[in-house]
Amino acid sequence: MELRIGPPATGSNFYKRPALIATLLRALRRGNVAFLGPRRTGKTSCLEEIKANPGEFLPVLLNLEKHDTVEAWLREMVDELRKIADLPAAKSQWAGEKLAGLLGRIRKINLPSIGGIEIEAPKTQPVWRKPADEFLRILADCDLPVLFLVDEFPTFLKLVAKKKSRDEVEAVLNWFRAARHDLKDRQVRFLVTGSIGLKNVVRGLGLAPAVNEFDTCEIPPLTEAEALGLLQSLAKDNGVSVNVAGAKHILKLLGANWPILLQIFVAELEDVRFAKPPTKKQLEKIYRERLVHGSRNKYCDGMYDRLKEAFTESECRLAREVLKACAKAPDGIVREDFEKIHERLVPEANHRSLLTDELDHVLDTLKHDGYLMQQTTGKQRTQFASNILRDFWLRKTT
Repeated sequence: MELRIGPPATGSNFYKRPALIATLLRALRRGNVAFLGPRRTGKTSCLEEIKANPGEFLPVLLNLEKHDTVEAWLREMVDELRKIADLPAAKSQWAGEKLAGLLGRIRKINLPSIGGIEIEAPKTQPVWRKPADEFLRILADCDLPVLFLVDEFPTFLKLVAKKKSRDEVEAVLNWFRAARHDLKDRQVRFLVTGSIGLKNVVRGLGLAPAVNEFDTCEIPPLTEAEALGLLQSLAKDNGVSVNVAGAKHILKLLGANWPILLQIFVAELEDVRFAKPPTKKQLEKIYRERLVHGSRNKYCDGMYDRLKEAFTESECRLAREVLKACAKAPDGIVREDFEKIHERLVPEANHRSLLTDELDHVLDTLKHDGYLMQQTTGKQRTQFASNILRDFWLRKTT
């Protein structure tokens, strides 16, 4: 198993998560799924694993982070389906007649601004709507178990809004919702992922009802047993000496079992090259000097920088103050503390009343995106979701 700090871990480098993959496939048999979680927590690796082992589905993997138009998304859906339908494995697995019909019909689709004849559309409809509806009819008629794995869907919506308009986003969301409704009794499924909250993006555009019927699955950190297994595999395959006690101490130091953090820790140990298993003090020094204060930890850097992408200017200022307060309180803080922070930032009561849901929105987003977690007992205090992110925040804000 190779260390993968940058690209997603795939194939033999992906630490298998059979329970999570089985949960996603069960949910997909029932309907469409929004698979959400913070950036760099393994969502794309899970999509690659489903693509490699899709069960009864014909998988089509799409990365929408590179697209900023609806036409480009449709083009990729059509092109990738064409490629997969031509593969011998697909032809042997599904009814040949249905597959031939699907392939023959999608080859006739001409998309606007991509090739073929430009399609005249009514002024009330975007130019891509007619070929999109035709694509939908083909999928419904052929009724094959096609699974569209749509990576970074919320980012795509933000890019479309920036390049085109909010109205364009509303149009594609309405079409996508109608598509899911029309295909509800067919075998076609959509799984969308997002490193930024899908609901937060559509909320900011005033379009939340367009995505409220997805079955939401949030990616969890590895269990302790899984995390220890991954650590031991990485250490063994990369010539790093770590005993069981050391591995458990690494998990304690990090405070969150995300695969990327375990990869980073082992990479630092590989660079230091201990002759024998490092002691707890040596591991603590590695954690403090090379992870919290080092340059390789792009996970925490990304979490720090992305606040301005997730929030408006005033929300971002509130989020930074909330996180700063939580970083200084290892045992967590309560709701009243957050309200005092909000009151300090927006002291004028009438103005604050116009922002009634700002605090709730910020807190919900910080919890959803992996910054904070709320205890479920006692005073339900809120604290950082990981030790490393808390310690990193202390360094950045002190």
